[in-house]
Amino acid sequence: MSSSSSSSSLRRLLPLLGVGVVGAAAASFAGCRLIRQRRRANPRLDYTLQQQIDELKAVYPALRDEFIQDVKEKYQFPQYALDRLKKMFDYTILGGKYYRATLVLNTVQSLAKESGADIDKVWDQALVLGWCIEILQALFLVADDIMDGSQLRRGQPCWYKQPDVQNDAINDTLILESFLFFLINRHFASHRKLIAITQLFQSVSYQTQMGQMLDLLSQPQGIKDPKLLKEFNIDVYNRIVTFKTAIYTFYLPIACGLYLLNYDSPKQLDLARTISIELGKKFQIEDDYLDCFGDPAKIGKDGTDIKDHKCSWLVVQALGRVNARQRDILDQNYGKDDKKNEQAVKQLYKELDLQSVYDKQEDESYAKVEQLITQNEKMLPRDVFMPILKKIHRREK
Repeated sequence: MSSSSSSSSLRRLLPLLGVGVVGAAAASFAGCRLIRQRRRANPRLDYTLQQQIDELKAVYPALRDEFIQDVKEKYQFPQYALDRLKKMFDYTILGGKYYRATLVLNTVQSLAKESGADIDKVWDQALVLGWCIEILQALFLVADDIMDGSQLRRGQPCWYKQPDVQNDAINDTLILESFLFFLINRHFASHRKLIAITQLFQSVSYQTQMGQMLDLLSQPQGIKDPKLLKEFNIDVYNRIVTFKTAIYTFYLPIACGLYLLNYDSPKQLDLARTISIELGKKFQIEDDYLDCFGDPAKIGKDGTDIKDHKCSWLVVQALGRVNARQRDILDQNYGKDDKKNEQAVKQLYKELDLQSVYDKQEDESYAKVEQLITQNEKMLPRDVFMPILKKIHRREK
C-alpha cells in the first residue's frame, strides 16, 4: 500500500470513530511515519558485502540463460555453440571481487536511506545493471590480457590462453558487449530511463576505449625506444587514468544508482563524475604500485607494467627525480622483457624511495577526496562516496 492510499483510508475511517480533523491529521502523519519506518527497516538497506554478492550470484544464471535461450530460439544454434557461450560467460565474468556491481547496490542503499524511497522497487534493476558493468569489465579484461600478453587473470590462466580459445577470445569480447546491451534492452524496455542508461553505457565504453588507446600509445607495437619516456608526465598519466579506469570503475556504477533513485540532475551527475575521477586516480596509483611491489598471490595477476613500457605512476615519479646516472639505468632497462631488467628498474624505484612517496600521496589523496565529498554533501549524500574511499585507501589487492 502506498503512503497516499494509507492516508486516504485513515481519513475515511476516523470520522466513524469520532476522531476530529486534528486527530485525523495526526493519525495520517503517524501512518506516513510508520511506512517510512518500515522502509528504513527493510533489510536490503543494510545488506553486507557478502549478502550483496550472494544476491548477485543468485540472479546470474537466469540472466546468462536468458541470452543463451534467445540465441537458441531466434537463430537455432546447435547445442555445442550454446555450451561454448555458457563456458565463456562463466569463465570471463565470474571469479572477480564484483566491486563494480556491489558499488551499484551500495549507491542504491545510500540513496534509498537518504530519500526514504522503497528500495524493493529498484533492487532487481540494480542487480541487472551491476551485472552489466561486470560484463563490461569482463570484455575489457579479455581484450586487455590479449594486448598485454598477460598470463594470469583472477588467479587462473587468461581466457585467451586456453588451448581451444586463443585468438577466438577477440570475438568473445564482441559477444560480451552484445550480452550487456541485450540485458539492458530486456530489463529496461519500458523504463523511462532506458535511453539515458543505454547512452550512459555507450558513452562510458567509448571513453574507456579512448583511454585504452592512450595507454597503448605509451607502448607502441614492437617499439620500446627510450625516447618514448620523454612523453611520460603526470598530465598524460592523469588523462589515461581518467578515461581508462575512473569513468567505468567508479562513475558508471554510481551513475547507475543515481538514475534509479532519481538523483540524476546534470549538476548531480557532474559532481559524481568529478569525485569519481579523483577516486579513480587514487585507485590506479595503488594499482600501479601493487603491480610492481604487490604479491601476485594477493592481486591475482603478474605485474607487467615495467616490461610492457606502461606509463605508470611509478615511472612518472621516477622521471621527475632521476639524475643522469639513474636516467641511464631507466633508459637501458624500462620496457625490456627480462627479469634482470625488471629488477634493475625496481631497484631504482627503491633507490629513489618511491615507496615513501607513495605512502605520502595515499594520505594526501584521502584528505583531498574527503574534502571534496564533505563540501558537496548537500547535493549528493556523503555515504555514497565515503565507504568507497575508505575501502580503497591503502588496499593490498
